[in-house]
Amino acid sequence: MVRRKMKIFLLFTILLSNLIAPQVQAVQATSTDETKVTTATSDEGNHEFSTSQNEIIDSAEKAISTEETKETAAGEKEPTEVTTQTENKVQEKTTSSSEQVEKRTNASARLAANEAEVSNWADFVSAIRNETITKITLTASFSNPNFSDTTLSSYPRKNDLEIDGKGNRVDFRDSSIYLTTPQNAIGNFHMHDITLNQTYATANSEDIVGNRLVYGANWRYRFGNITTEPGVQRLARAPYSEVRVYGKMNISTRAENFYLGSMIMEDGTQYVGTVTVYDYSVFWYNVPPVAGATGASQEFTIGKNCRVDVGQVQTAGRTYPAVYLYYKAITVGENSVFNVDMPGNAVRFDNEGSGMTIKKGAIVNLTSKQVAGSIVAFSNNNTYLTAEPGSYFYVIGTSNQPLINLSADGAGTASVVRSGNSFTLNSPAQYDLRNLNDTQTAVSVSYPNVANNNFTILDSDIDLWNVGVPVLGPSSETYAKVSSLVVTGNGTQEVVNTSDSNLQQFKQAKYRRISGMNQNPKIEWTPITDADKTIKGRVVIGEVPDNNGLVDGEIKYIPVYASENQAQVTLTDTHGNVRANLATDDNGYITYTDTSDPTQYQIAGKEITGIATRGPWVTPAAIATIVIDATPPEPAKVDNANDIQSITPKLTGTGEPNSIITLTVNDQPQTIPAQVVSADGKWEIDLSTLNLVKGDVLQIFLQDQSGLITQLSEAQRPSTNDNIGNINPKNDMNYRDATFKAATKVTLVGYLSLATVPDLLEFGANQISNQSQAYHPTVSGQLTISDSRSDGKKPWRLTLKQSDTLKNGAVSLEDDLTYTSSLGEKQITTATQIVESGEFATDGTKDISAAWTGNQGFKLTVPVEKQRIGDYTGKLSWQLEDVPGS
Repeated sequence: MVRRKMKIFLLFTILLSNLIAPQVQAVQATSTDETKVTTATSDEGNHEFSTSQNEIIDSAEKAISTEETKETAAGEKEPTEVTTQTENKVQEKTTSSSEQVEKRTNASARLAANEAEVSNWADFVSAIRNETITKITLTASFSNPNFSDTTLSSYPRKNDLEIDGKGNRVDFRDSSIYLTTPQNAIGNFHMHDITLNQTYATANSEDIVGNRLVYGANWRYRFGNITTEPGVQRLARAPYSEVRVYGKMNISTRAENFYLGSMIMEDGTQYVGTVTVYDYSVFWYNVPPVAGATGASQEFTIGKNCRVDVGQVQTAGRTYPAVYLYYKAITVGENSVFNVDMPGNAVRFDNEGSGMTIKKGAIVNLTSKQVAGSIVAFSNNNTYLTAEPGSYFYVIGTSNQPLINLSADGAGTASVVRSGNSFTLNSPAQYDLRNLNDTQTAVSVSYPNVANNNFTILDSDIDLWNVGVPVLGPSSETYAKVSSLVVTGNGTQEVVNTSDSNLQQFKQAKYRRISGMNQNPKIEWTPITDADKTIKGRVVIGEVPDNNGLVDGEIKYIPVYASENQAQVTLTDTHGNVRANLATDDNGYITYTDTSDPTQYQIAGKEITGIATRGPWVTPAAIATIVIDATPPEPAKVDNANDIQSITPKLTGTGEPNSIITLTVNDQPQTIPAQVVSADGKWEIDLSTLNLVKGDVLQIFLQDQSGLITQLSEAQRPSTNDNIGNINPKNDMNYRDATFKAATKVTLVGYLSLATVPDLLEFGANQISNQSQAYHPTVSGQLTISDSRSDGKKPWRLTLKQSDTLKNGAVSLEDDLTYTSSLGEKQITTATQIVESGEFATDGTKDISAAWTGNQGFKLTVPVEKQRIGDYTGKLSWQLEDVPGS
């Protein structure tokens, strides 16, 4: 017989809620005993100043006629500290005879008939005394063993001589090389690649080499790669003579570096010249020229691409300029740098017709550290200073006279009547004449009320600072690309001729600083963040040396900012908006503030660009600044934020991709591993290790990975920024123009709830029988309850009923379903039955269905008469209740 089957299903449902060359440091050291010399004088101490050229010449002629007397006198005036013990050693070691000298000559090592290699003082002296030797090569460093050895200094060398030091050092002590009338028409002395020292004692140690005060006119000197140590009195006394230098010259001398007839610095020379003890010039043209002398040109010429730093380190006097007296012309070659730092005048024209020319690309810095006379003094007639097109000329000092005085007296400390003098800035690349004395002027053209001399500026900007205004503040007047300004005379005789009608009111007595930037402007952007409504920048119209001038071989350049309305900026922001014609204020700033609603904050990581215009000068390419990321991510969004319980296994949500997620519970940081928001903006945090209770406050922080804001100082950075990046604040925080929203907070709630219920009880497909049959179901899903009420826990109970009767057509199994638990077996009908009860000790979840084994759980008993072919279906309804307190 065919067996027929019936199928029984129960469905459970529940609804659950921008000239210069490398810097060379000047040697400024002096030995202890030298720094104690306070009264010693030398021949330059007899320089006289006079308004009469004849008087100057007469004085020089007297010096010539008494040269031997002066040499001795100078030696006597410079004290020496030679001990008795030293003097005894001198007596012991100065007994050599002319025969011994001759033996040394024969012992000199020869490379060729006219060459010698030497490694000690004796052989060095012998080689110099041998007129057949014209080249000496050092193979070692050595010193004069005697303090007073006249075998060298008393010998009058006549023939040409080259000394190649090969990098070695020679200490001459009190000796020197004496050159007399050369045996040839012109004598040549060449010394190079050597370090020199000396100890001043007598007239023989007034120099390392020279014709003393004989004033021989027929020698040429050439020095290269020379370093002198502080004991050297002078490198060379070469009156009338031509001196050439090359390579790296580091010349520190107690007195002048040189006596000269002319000086030529060959192309590429790097020269540092320092006077350490006396108030002397660095280069002294000490006698008037004579026809036929090698130095008759009287030039002081710096070749191309040189770097020359000269000055004094003594501060007791301020008498002499760097280059002094009988020179004819100072020329600074193309692309060279000439830095002068003297206590008094930096440049002075003492000789009628003398002057200075600055070539294209050359940079000249003239400074004085002391309150002194004029930095540039025109101290004779028909003198000149010309800065040629493309040159840079800076004069900075605290002068109690006009900074540049075209009518200076002989000392450059007062004004007298002068004529024929001219100061011309001809289309310079840049210039700055800056008197740091609040009450004094930059330029004085002539003695008051005299129509002599002229000051000319051609094809240049002219910025003017009034006497008394801050010298580094904005200019009082500004004029761009003036074709010409010519000022003649002074006082009531001052005449101004200019191509700019607004400059007709120019008065030289009015201005302490005169400058021409002649440069395209730049923009210094104030750091701009994505929390700013305002964009701010400062217009730089040029860069010039600071007030300190030359310090340790360095010139520090500082910006000059535009004055009010001197420049305009057109900027483009990160949204592509163009803001034009933004004018500078009195400190050179331009600003733009967004007024749209809502505010368009700038976009972090993108550029703001600007073009500045100052008259004909325009920034050649847009200058950009990148907007700083200072704003934390938008606060995180939490899924089901209102239903987070202590038993919730993890938080999930969305946020800024790649930001780091951290968590606090009741303001306490948690040690759970930090997570990173995925590229699609999703995140999750595992809460399973945390001991949470109802009412706890979780705060979820997002931090981007933009890093520390180094463009801002610590005081300017928001407190939400650190080495990692920007993090949400704990509470809403105002920063600049923005408000940073607080990190997201979630407060844990407590529930007694049915976490899950089975989806289906399936009693299977069963054979119709002639007996009652009992069935246990296959369960799909779990029956779990949870309690997260923490300290609000109470007993709970679980009730059950058939919400839709279990039946097959008209046949009902309502009375045949039972449920067995610790409460016993209960018949499950359409009436509600309590089937489970209990109480949680701690927050947690209980799986009720885990106990549905054996006789526990559901059972369906179907009598014979209700066994029908077909499907039996129905629905069960669960309800979880807390038990009221007793």
